[in-house]
Amino acid sequence: MNDKAFTDELFKRMYDLGFRKAEIEDDTLFFFVNERDYLCPFSPRVQVKCTCFEEKDQLIDMAEYLGVVDWSKVKVDTPILVRELEGCPWRKRYFAFFDGRTVHAWKYGATSWSVEHSRNTHSWEQVKLAEV
Repeated sequence: MNDKAFTDELFKRMYDLGFRKAEIEDDTLFFFVNERDYLCPFSPRVQVKCTCFEEKDQLIDMAEYLGVVDWSKVKVDTPILVRELEGCPWRKRYFAFFDGRTVHAWKYGATSWSVEHSRNTHSWEQVKLAEV
């Protein structure tokens, strides 16, 4: 496992545990739940030399590093890719709304302008922003 793969896996696991910020100070990478908490002996940490980062002081937004999308901020009709299960082909759709748990897209590739009824949406388990 190289430094980038280790850093990716570490950040995924720490994000899943609720940590949202990381900070490099001197030669140590610290993890925080919100904005920088005060440093205490129990703050999760790892040596920077084990990661893909340089040893320069910086604050890191873990969601940004991992590419996590805040779906509550995505605009209606943004192109997205959706699928039901891992291994299924991605389908092109347009973002309709986020209900706090699930992303909804307009059915059949419609947009808010072309859909016949505002309830013609489908919720999807696997969603990502389309690169257009």
